[in-house]
Amino acid sequence: MFEYLIVHSPLFYFIQSLWRDEAFSILAAQRSFGFIITKLGFEPPLYYSLLHVWMKIFGESEIATRGLSLLGFTLATVIVLEWAHALFKKHWLAIFLPLSFFLNPMLIYYAFEVRTYGWYIFFSVATLYTYANKKWFWFVLSSIFGFYTHVYIGFLFVAIGIHFLITEILAKKISVKSLLHHPVIQSFGIITLAVMPWIIKIVLLSKQLANSWYFPVNFQLVLSVLGNMFVGYEGTPWFGWQYTKYLSFILIGLFAFSMHTPKTRLRNGLFLSVILLPLILVIGVSFLKPLFVNRYLIFVTIAEVFLVAFSLQSISRAWIQKITALTVLIFLIWFNAWYPTQHAKLAIRPVIQEINALITHSDVIYAADPIIYMETMYYAASADRVFLYNPKNSVFPWYIGDSIVSAENMKTELPIYPKRAFMVYRDGSYTISYQSPITKK
Repeated sequence: MFEYLIVHSPLFYFIQSLWRDEAFSILAAQRSFGFIITKLGFEPPLYYSLLHVWMKIFGESEIATRGLSLLGFTLATVIVLEWAHALFKKHWLAIFLPLSFFLNPMLIYYAFEVRTYGWYIFFSVATLYTYANKKWFWFVLSSIFGFYTHVYIGFLFVAIGIHFLITEILAKKISVKSLLHHPVIQSFGIITLAVMPWIIKIVLLSKQLANSWYFPVNFQLVLSVLGNMFVGYEGTPWFGWQYTKYLSFILIGLFAFSMHTPKTRLRNGLFLSVILLPLILVIGVSFLKPLFVNRYLIFVTIAEVFLVAFSLQSISRAWIQKITALTVLIFLIWFNAWYPTQHAKLAIRPVIQEINALITHSDVIYAADPIIYMETMYYAASADRVFLYNPKNSVFPWYIGDSIVSAENMKTELPIYPKRAFMVYRDGSYTISYQSPITKK
């Protein structure tokens, strides 16, 4: 019974094998601060620096390293809890909002990954909270830290900036002359100066993007994107597209309804801007040059959660409010019970553990594909005996983590028996391979 509950709940994300990006996070964070800041390419250094310190204290196990991401998500939930009480006072929505935030499938999935996303969620929430509540010092701080956690938070800044211009300038609340003295403009100026070094670095490295893993977008994604963002659907299982399309239509209805009350329209418009503007911009550009990855725009999901709560607030009849809220919570609980096994990571841990038990002192482990190299390195009992089998001398893909891979980590030939290579494939299977000494002669 206990095992069933673990597998059919988000706790399943805690105990799964690491996938390649998670393994890369740990392998990169093992390096020095100097390496993290200068050698990780596009990857901003803040999360890896935090993980470096965290591993020194708590170790490098799956649960320990995932704990850092979960801490970021937990702190984000604390901010949402405080914000909800300020927004709704003693109304039950003050509990519904943080609860639906904590149970959101997209957010909770990435809260358990050894990646930047737990802290990306935290800084996104902090940026929205401090902007909405005019806490400019903390707005600047959370924005800068957020950018040095994940550069796609720049699209959140764009949405906030456009919302500010529409509500303040076009609504003629302030004059253009006084614009430079406005704390929002001054805050954006400080943020821009602080992140400019990394923007310059990205521009200098932009040629690498010609060789990328980003998938092209299509009209199916456009119809389903709001639902995809809300539940974290990326195409697995294959039949989910039609359901996320229906969910998108439901969300559109709720978001539109949240805007019908003049009293809260300005407040709710901020969150609508954070949803629509980045999606329109990124998906629009992606028809020419793919840039869209749903988790990279995870702040859109945060805004969706808030707008769902605001749409409930806009319902005048209390019984409809409560039934709708209960339906949302039941859906979230059901989805979190159903989806973990549908979105499972490759179970590579037991495979490498089996190899660790069979390997002798003279044997080596080869990853047959760059896709499986990082997790093979992480789980191997001795990482210095792990190599990428690269008979064609192909360039290691930058987007998998070439910054921590060198020529010494690659082999172009199989070892000569009695030395053996345990060859690990991208599907999680393995074989034992070697060259015959007779054939070699």
